[in-house]
Amino acid sequence: MKKALFIPVIIILIFCFCACTQEGDQETGQEITTPEQDVNVKTARDSRPNILLVVVDDMGFSDVGAFGGEIRTPNIDAIAEAGIRITNFCVGPTCAPTRSMLMSGNDNHVAGLGNQAEARAPNQMDQPGYEGYLSDRVISFASLLKDSGYHTYMAGKWHLGEPLERDPYHRGFERAFTLLEGGASHFDDEWMMYANYTPTYREDGERVHLPPGFYSSEFYADKIIEYIDSNDDGKPFFAYLAFTAPHDPLHVPDEWLDKYKGHYDEGWDALRGDRLERMKKIGIVSEDTQLSHRLPMLPEWDSMNPESRKFEVRRMELYAAMIENMDFHLGRLLDYLKSKSMFENTLIVFFSDNGANAFGMDSYPETTKEWVERNSDNRFSNWGRRGSRIAQGMGWAVASNTPLRYFKAMNSEGGIRSPLIIGGPGIARTGEILPTFTHVMDIAPTFLDVAGTSYPTEYSGHEVSPMMGKSLLPFIQGKVDVVREDSEAVCWELLGFRAVRQGRWKATWLPKPFGLSEWELFDLETDISERNNLAETNPEKLRELIQIWEKYAESVGLIMPDPPIQLVKD
Repeated sequence: MKKALFIPVIIILIFCFCACTQEGDQETGQEITTPEQDVNVKTARDSRPNILLVVVDDMGFSDVGAFGGEIRTPNIDAIAEAGIRITNFCVGPTCAPTRSMLMSGNDNHVAGLGNQAEARAPNQMDQPGYEGYLSDRVISFASLLKDSGYHTYMAGKWHLGEPLERDPYHRGFERAFTLLEGGASHFDDEWMMYANYTPTYREDGERVHLPPGFYSSEFYADKIIEYIDSNDDGKPFFAYLAFTAPHDPLHVPDEWLDKYKGHYDEGWDALRGDRLERMKKIGIVSEDTQLSHRLPMLPEWDSMNPESRKFEVRRMELYAAMIENMDFHLGRLLDYLKSKSMFENTLIVFFSDNGANAFGMDSYPETTKEWVERNSDNRFSNWGRRGSRIAQGMGWAVASNTPLRYFKAMNSEGGIRSPLIIGGPGIARTGEILPTFTHVMDIAPTFLDVAGTSYPTEYSGHEVSPMMGKSLLPFIQGKVDVVREDSEAVCWELLGFRAVRQGRWKATWLPKPFGLSEWELFDLETDISERNNLAETNPEKLRELIQIWEKYAESVGLIMPDPPIQLVKD
């Protein structure tokens, strides 16, 4: 059998470590409304909600408790119970494209990340939309919030440009401590995640090094607390907490190493089934939902020998511990906001940048198994500690994305459907689980709407492209029942992998062995697991969607990679 290298997927995975015035009683924060034009500016600024955006890295659709996971996430779950859960929220298939759409409210091909910066094909280099950083054709919404009177803070992963003038401090954040690249060790060693690169950290535009005792989730939460606490002038804040957990390498402090010991001994097949039943019971998926088809490249759990199962179990134990640890440190931030009487007037948005990651540490460029062994302390007793390089792996990634098809880097639902949780003032649908289709491009216009500001046609002396996203605010407030009408379409492309969504219909183009290397058609209203290809039974709808995608590709200046993607190599 030929060896499947899955080259483009691997390449892209590597680099993704990878207003409102408030009417009535400000304490209760019952309603978010856009300020009228004649409202005094200072009054509007003083009364607008704070905004806390929490983005986690490479976490699956069903990992948190509020979406059916067994992992203990009490703080995230509490936000969900008091707010809303949106089960049909889509992002990009990998981190940098998602983050470019998040910050700009625009398509990643317009925002400068038509491809991962590090994976651009020769014909994409130096082309508009493929700059490899957040382009000047868009505005970071943080800049607009800052201009409108918000304090703007960030801690965590940026991955939208490494040059000084492209870092978050120069794209709208008044305070920012960030890892500029896609990932690194979660400890203070500043260790490369894969071969031949050095992680870069900056604070407020200055190169810095990590302090002794650094652990990513703890430190980034501390930084957001520090930044918020540094100002007491009555102005609202926007804080972006961009956790690097649970992205590989799987690292947790020693006291967290055995939090899930023994929890996953039954294997990934059993975990998928258990999660699906909980998801049905909660209402995340419908009663007739089935698991996506089993991957032929994934061994059945019971067919593996005990030694292999032992190693695989440990991967998921560490991954789960990372997520619970992340939730714990988010809880510390929430407790701080409560202690300062800020929590009730803070809009909180939580999601993952893409689906769970299926590939190992040796899949990265120039990073062979020999390199990992030579440069890591991967003794089994050291897994999860400093010096180890361990990833979640395909079996558990599929389980993390239950019941969806595939994982990160794919335009299938397992790559692009993310758990969206929104809590805070002005939510009229408290406690509801909602299947309305939304997109990561919708976050920026929502925040601008909350702040009572708008996206201009030009900025800093040059024209900018209009946002493609739609504000969620009317939906959150209960004024409308959908964010997008069924006639509206959204499209994706990355490394030649394609998808288009219109209402209940979705068409995908995935190369072999993941797809058919031709367009497939799915009805997501009855088949979110993408089990049943309807291309032959409904060819007219498929042709219609392909035409929509082709018009999209032309409108955003899409450049297909040349040479074309080769997934299988002798």
